[in-house]
Amino acid sequence: MSGRLASALCVFLFAPALAGAQQASPSTVDELVRAGIAQNKDLLSLRERIAEAQGLVKQVGVRPAPILSLRGVTGRPLGTYGEEQYGAEYSQPIETFGKRAKRVQVASFEVGQAEAELRERSSELAYAIRAGVAERQAELEKLKLLDNLEKVNQDALHLTEARVREGDVAPLEASLLRVEINRALVLKTSAKGRLASDESNLRKFVGLRPDQALPQIVPEPPANDTLDTLKAKALQTRSDLRIAQLQEEQDRAGIELAKANAKPDVNLSAGYTKQSSQFDGLYGQTSTGVVDPLRDRDDILSFGVTIPLRTTRSGRGDIQSATARTSGAQLRREYLERSIPLEVEAAYQRWSAAKSSLDLLHTGVLDPSVANLDVIREAYKLGQLRLLDVLNQQRQLVDTELAYIDAQADTARTWAEVERAIGGNLP
Repeated sequence: MSGRLASALCVFLFAPALAGAQQASPSTVDELVRAGIAQNKDLLSLRERIAEAQGLVKQVGVRPAPILSLRGVTGRPLGTYGEEQYGAEYSQPIETFGKRAKRVQVASFEVGQAEAELRERSSELAYAIRAGVAERQAELEKLKLLDNLEKVNQDALHLTEARVREGDVAPLEASLLRVEINRALVLKTSAKGRLASDESNLRKFVGLRPDQALPQIVPEPPANDTLDTLKAKALQTRSDLRIAQLQEEQDRAGIELAKANAKPDVNLSAGYTKQSSQFDGLYGQTSTGVVDPLRDRDDILSFGVTIPLRTTRSGRGDIQSATARTSGAQLRREYLERSIPLEVEAAYQRWSAAKSSLDLLHTGVLDPSVANLDVIREAYKLGQLRLLDVLNQQRQLVDTELAYIDAQADTARTWAEVERAIGGNLP
C-alpha cells in the first residue's frame, strides 16, 4: 500500500474524530467510537509504526554508497629517501539481478501490515466502547428501576405505619416493607458500584479524564444483514486475514530476494597513483649543471572489476528458510479463511439466542408479571391476600425486570461481538 493511501487511511480514521471531538460532545455511539480512536494513545503509537515502515521502505531503496580510498607510501620515517607513492581510488558496488527492487518490494508489505494492525486494534477498541456503552446503560436503567421501587415501597411504608398506629394492620407488615426497602438499597448500592466501574473503563477506552463527563448515549440497533452477508464481509474486512495475506505475499517475494542475494554483485573501481623513485648511486646533471641523484616519476591510472566467486550453495539456506516461511504463511491464511466464517456464525448464533431470550422475557414473563402484580395488589386492597403475597410478587417482578435489563445489555454486547467477528464496525 502506498504512502498516500496510508495517509488517507489515517485521515479517514482520525481526522473526522478529532474535528468532532473539538466541536461537540459525542451524541451517538459511532461518534464516541470516533473520539476513542482519535484519542487513544495506544492507537496513536501504531500510527507511528506506519511511518516507521514507510521510512524503512525508503531506506532499503538506497543505492550502495561509493567508496573513496586515499593512500600514500613513503620511506622517509625509516631513513629511505626518494621512494614515495601517493594515490586515490574510487569504487562503486553494483547490485545485480534486481536486488534493490526486490528489497523494496519485500519491505513495502510492512506498511500494509502496519495499517492492517491499526485497523484491527481500532476494531477491538470499537468493540470495547460499544460493549461498555451497553453495560453502562444497563446499570443506569437498573438504578432508575430501583429508585422507582424505593419510592413505591417508601410510600407503602408510610401508609402501613399509619394503619399500624390505627390498629388496622399488624406491625409485621411494616417490618416486611422495611426489609424490602433495605433489600432494594443493597441492589442499588451494587448497581452504583458497577456503574462507577463501567464508567471508569469507558473513560479509559475513549481517552477521557476522570473529571470529564460521559455523554448519555444508548446502544444503537443492529443492522439487518443476513448471516451469509456477514460471512462474506468478514472475509473482505478482517484485519488478521489481511495481515496473513500480506505476510504470505511478503514471504513469497522474500524467496525471490533470497535467490537474488545468492548471486554475486560487481564492484567497479578506478584509481590514480603518482609514484616517485630514486636510483641509489646514480647521478646526473640538472639543466643548471647541478649534480643530483637520478629519479623516476610515473603517473599511473588503474581500473578494476571485483566479482565474488560464489557457488550455488551460497544462498541455499536462505532460500530454504524463505520457502518454509512462505509455506507457513500460506497455511495460516488458509486456516483463517476456514475459521473466520465459523467465528462469525458462532457470534451470530449467540446474538440470535440473546435476542430470542429478550423477546421471550418481554412477552412471556415481564408483561404477565406486571399484570399479575396489579391483580394481587387489588386483591390485597380488598383484604383477600396478605402483604407478604404482594411483596413476593413484587420481588419476582423486580427480578424479572433486572433480568430483562441484563438481557438487553447481552443482546447489545453480542451484536458488538458479531461486528468484531466481521472485522469491526468502524465509523
